[in-house]
Amino acid sequence: MTQYNYGYEDAALLNKADLYKTFNNYRINKFIIAMLLKLNKTNLPKYKVLEAGCGSGDKSRFLTELRVKPENCYGIDINESAIGICNELSNSAMSFVVGSVLDLPYEHNVFDIVICSGLMCCFKNDDDIRRVSEELYRVSQNGGVLIVIDINENFLQAYGQNPLVMAKGFRSFNTKTQELEKLLADNFDLCHQQPIFAADAYSVNQNQSAGVLHLPQIDFAIDNGDLGCAYSLWAFVAKDK
Repeated sequence: MTQYNYGYEDAALLNKADLYKTFNNYRINKFIIAMLLKLNKTNLPKYKVLEAGCGSGDKSRFLTELRVKPENCYGIDINESAIGICNELSNSAMSFVVGSVLDLPYEHNVFDIVICSGLMCCFKNDDDIRRVSEELYRVSQNGGVLIVIDINENFLQAYGQNPLVMAKGFRSFNTKTQELEKLLADNFDLCHQQPIFAADAYSVNQNQSAGVLHLPQIDFAIDNGDLGCAYSLWAFVAKDK
């Protein structure tokens, strides 16, 4: 399979990248559900949720579809524009603030579920990631769940020819050496690690983008381990306090 230049997600007009973005979200969401079920975190109307590095807040809005109350959803991002988008798209009862994950503006032991998507890759310094881990642990309930969606060791192979992506200088995490798990080990125990999607799978037959009929095959191939995904999902549980 050839590489798909996943560089049109910010285009104003509807395009094929929207199909792949929706497909990626489907894969992320199904594994979020699977992990919450596995960890018996099912009483969602009672839980408080933090989306750290929330971007547009799509994970928080997804959880409200699973019965999390909007007033129990919190998000933080250092980008003021992102928080503006969150407030524009989300239920007004949800709380989104501008701030740093290195110094979270929340009390101790507040959140039952914390989700980070594309957050850890922004920190090249190990000590910064450990600091983020400490803050997420501090605000988590005893036994709280931390779900991380981020890039792995296949990222360079998938996106190395895309200068727009590479210019962002993202860090990847080697799942084979448990790189991320070791950085979070003082505060969180790993429950599960799962490859979730690979943008390089979306081009087939000499650079012609995969259509909707190909997506079930891609879905099966990823779950079967036949495609080297550039993104993984990690599920952690906060250690006893």
